[in-house]
Amino acid sequence: MRFRPFIMCRLSLRFFGHCLLSGVSTARIILKHTAPPAGFVQFRFVPMSMTGAAVLGALVTLTPGSSAIDIDMERREILLHLLDTRLTKTSIEAIRRDFEHDISLLFPESSS
Repeated sequence: MRFRPFIMCRLSLRFFGHCLLSGVSTARIILKHTAPPAGFVQFRFVPMSMTGAAVLGALVTLTPGSSAIDIDMERREILLHLLDTRLTKTSIEAIRRDFEHDISLLFPESSS
């Protein structure tokens, strides 16, 4: 792994922003006492190392309202549990936009 401070800082800031927004959204769901449809979705990720996939899964899990359940490196898929599946498309787009690219730069797929 090459040390890339700018990418690491950008990823950290985006992660904290996601935590803040997701925390507010999760709190709103809890306080309304109305359960949206929760469920599982498959997220196909770009080529990256096993460490990168684990970091991506950890960031998703640490963000309120979502959890990475399983990582399949052969298929490059993460099984996600979302608290609100009405927001599936938005959640996937946010993971792609704010986490996936930077993580794939920090932890590229090894060429063996």
